[in-house]
Amino acid sequence: MRVLDLFARTRFAEALSWTLLHSLWEGVIIAASLAALLALLRSSRARYICACLALLAMLGSFVVTLIHFWPESGGSRTRILNTLPLWRELPGAAGGNGRFLDLAALIPWLAPGWFAGVCLFYLYSAAGWLSLYKLRRRGVCSAPDTWQRRFTRLASELKVARPVALVESLFAETPVVLGHFRPMVLTPLGFLAGLPGDQVEVILLHELAHIRRADYLINACQRLIEGLLFYHPAAWWVSRIIRSERENCCDDMVVALRGDAHGYAKALTALEQNRQEPLIAATGGNLVKRVKRLLYPKVTSGIGAAAFAAIVLTASTAVALAAWHVSPGQNTADGRSSDPWQKWLNEDVVYIIADAERAAFERLQTDEERQHFVEQFWARRDPTPATPDNEFKDEHYRRVSFVNQHFGTTASGIAGWRTDRGHMYILYGPPDEIESHPKKADGGYATEMWRYRHVEGLSHDGFFTFLDPTGAGDYRLAPGTSK
Repeated sequence: MRVLDLFARTRFAEALSWTLLHSLWEGVIIAASLAALLALLRSSRARYICACLALLAMLGSFVVTLIHFWPESGGSRTRILNTLPLWRELPGAAGGNGRFLDLAALIPWLAPGWFAGVCLFYLYSAAGWLSLYKLRRRGVCSAPDTWQRRFTRLASELKVARPVALVESLFAETPVVLGHFRPMVLTPLGFLAGLPGDQVEVILLHELAHIRRADYLINACQRLIEGLLFYHPAAWWVSRIIRSERENCCDDMVVALRGDAHGYAKALTALEQNRQEPLIAATGGNLVKRVKRLLYPKVTSGIGAAAFAAIVLTASTAVALAAWHVSPGQNTADGRSSDPWQKWLNEDVVYIIADAERAAFERLQTDEERQHFVEQFWARRDPTPATPDNEFKDEHYRRVSFVNQHFGTTASGIAGWRTDRGHMYILYGPPDEIESHPKKADGGYATEMWRYRHVEGLSHDGFFTFLDPTGAGDYRLAPGTSK
């Protein structure tokens, strides 16, 4: 306490405290000027530049005011107070015995509080930077070679000169840029394979736009200024404008390069849906504002535009849900599970997953863990791990697609994968021989006999007989035949 008291009595603390007070009304004037400019400007780049200049102006006014109040040699508190016209008019201000000068004795204590707040803010920021540093090194793996090549092409399209690494992360929720001198784009595990390729490309272009604009470095400088002005609400408002317009600038670069604002809006919605969190309310929120801006760049308000943006957002979410969770070649016939993870477990891989794997999957608690499990499930079955393609997975979903198209029954509404023939086809593939007999005139059932030769898991020759007791094409495995 003695140290703080001595510091509060110094000329520097006195000058700093008065600077903090004056910076409040200075910041309000700067923020009001920015608000007036934003009402006139429509270009995201111009709005971004104005917001950055406003934040720099707040810092500049802080420094200039501190220099103005810095006491000269032999200066005193009375000299500082007398620089303020309003203060000179207050009773007792020059005499040193008035109540206002007593109040002024407390003002230098603002300086220690400001120093404490700055230190806490920078400690919090340092913890955030440390977590980002760990994110670069924990739970990451290189993206597939096919996407590495596509990513290089995208960087060339956007004229990004620096080499940029593309990696998949087990802990990232959305694609994010890390680093300025050695930039890296982290994507969630499964993101590159879970969305249509054109949507993945435009989202990666958005991240590359951040790198081209050096936004990571600018954001670091912004955080430094925020720490110095942490006490000022206007500074936080200006910072929020900077971050919002920064995203808008990158959105505009993507749309200018690809020329499809509607498709890009759908990609943003799909990305938000993949975070496994409820979407931001359709009445507001950053995502809806970005979608609304992309679809209606000249409309800034209105109930009709907001309602239309909500409709587009809802429709795009439904498309994104299907695109993210339905695997290539998979049919969406009746009998599907509404939960995507249960659908994968009880439909996609129900015939090929081992009991131990099923038990392990059912013990998982988070979607992140489940996504990682699915990736590892297919990786363990990949016959050529060194190549970008997983032949086992591709063949499995080809079989699922085939049985859904050929073995499903319209009468009973049973999907092809749930039929006995679908079961055998998914497990062992197409039979070597099929012997078919139509329904006999004497009332005998229509039959099919499948024969497999040299199939792993079966005897030397595997025979399966299927009967159609209803006559509607609903073939059942004949009694006494084991699956």
